[in-house]
Amino acid sequence: MNKPWLAKLTSNIFFWIALFFLVHLIGIWNPPIEAAHSWRQATGLMVARNYFAGNTSFWYPMVDETSGGTGIIGMEFPLLYYIQGKLGVLFGFHAGIGRLLNVLISTLGLGYFYALVRRFAKEKTAFYATLLLMVSCFFMYSRKVMPDTEALAVYLIGIYYFFEALRFGRWKDVVLSFVMLSLGLLLKISVLPLLAFVVFAFVKTSNEPKKPAVFLIPLVSLIPAFVWYFIWNPYLAAHFGSWYNLGGGLMDGGKAFLVSPFLLLEQLVFHPFLSYLAFGLCVFGIIRVVKSGVSWAWKLSLPVFLVLFSGYALKAGVIFLTHEYYILPAVPLLAIVGGYALSTLGNYAWVLMLCISMEAIGNQLYDFRLNQSETYKLGLEHLAERYIPTDALVAINGNSNPQELYLLGRKGWNLSDETLRQKDVVNELSTKGCKYLVVNKRTLSKLPDYGKIIYDGVDYQLIQLNK
Repeated sequence: MNKPWLAKLTSNIFFWIALFFLVHLIGIWNPPIEAAHSWRQATGLMVARNYFAGNTSFWYPMVDETSGGTGIIGMEFPLLYYIQGKLGVLFGFHAGIGRLLNVLISTLGLGYFYALVRRFAKEKTAFYATLLLMVSCFFMYSRKVMPDTEALAVYLIGIYYFFEALRFGRWKDVVLSFVMLSLGLLLKISVLPLLAFVVFAFVKTSNEPKKPAVFLIPLVSLIPAFVWYFIWNPYLAAHFGSWYNLGGGLMDGGKAFLVSPFLLLEQLVFHPFLSYLAFGLCVFGIIRVVKSGVSWAWKLSLPVFLVLFSGYALKAGVIFLTHEYYILPAVPLLAIVGGYALSTLGNYAWVLMLCISMEAIGNQLYDFRLNQSETYKLGLEHLAERYIPTDALVAINGNSNPQELYLLGRKGWNLSDETLRQKDVVNELSTKGCKYLVVNKRTLSKLPDYGKIIYDGVDYQLIQLNK
């Protein structure tokens, strides 16, 4: 049965963007115990909760993994964690607030991405490119309490307003472009390779009326990120001893890539869309673009992007290989190539887009369900409320994942199983103020006699250390 209204609806990109938002509301109030990167969310949630509790000021982000110190840490610009913490004052603190902020900003970014691509390509290319970005790894990470898709979305908004400012010279567009480009870089400096858009814009508009002074905006927008990451964060590290990973040397990254070439291949081929079909589509798109002729705007800007992205990947090194969201800055460009390819396939485009969506989303759906093997950890909150004073320092065998320390709602040490077996280490922790050991019995069943066992359950044991 012919339904023109249905065809009209499904050909409207804003229908799909709205659907993207609604789908991401499923399980948005879940605790951060999903399979992928719960540790990264836990760290961000610690920062948000410390803002909520009033334990620190905006410029001094604080985690609960203090290791005997203050917990103040050098990290990405914590604006979204700060907003989450302050919203918690009104609505109660919950991980779902951070998830919702991410979904809202990421969804808005999709609309601006479509509008941006539409400026330089046909409507079909922009439509399919936006659908591809929607089902890429952007799909999964846009509902986590992590700044990666938020930073990408904000930076894309900044690029859109840059082109508006370049064309019209309106102060509104100049200010919005500067604010959004600066904020995108502050939220996650990994979006820096997209700065190559300046070269694209310069060449693309070489024969068009424009406001040349606008080209200063992307360059000036680098200053806030430079100050935050290379002046303020080192200051926090020097005074408080905690520092987020900003990578290593380029040579070290190159060696890591040579040692693990298959991990690098997987990161470049599979992880952008979590779909081999999508990778094949992008290859097909590159072939079609080359055959149809590549404009000088792309010929000059793409090498700049590749140089910046390669430098970013090499500096990240092993982290780049083992964290699929590090590929996110390249995904919008791959989506544009794939969108162009789909726009040339006529009626077959919808069939291929459906197949890619099923593969890509199918490989990410696990992240929308509670990880049942981890739900036992949710009992830590009740355990802490019953037995551990709110100001007491604790140690737990989280094995480098701060998730359990976050769920405890207490500050202290996150140790490995092996470390927790070492009496001299535990005795030293006691001298630094550690009062309790929380032992995950699923990974560590037997310990030396450290003190009084005040709770012994199926999953956890709580020990009050000897003074």
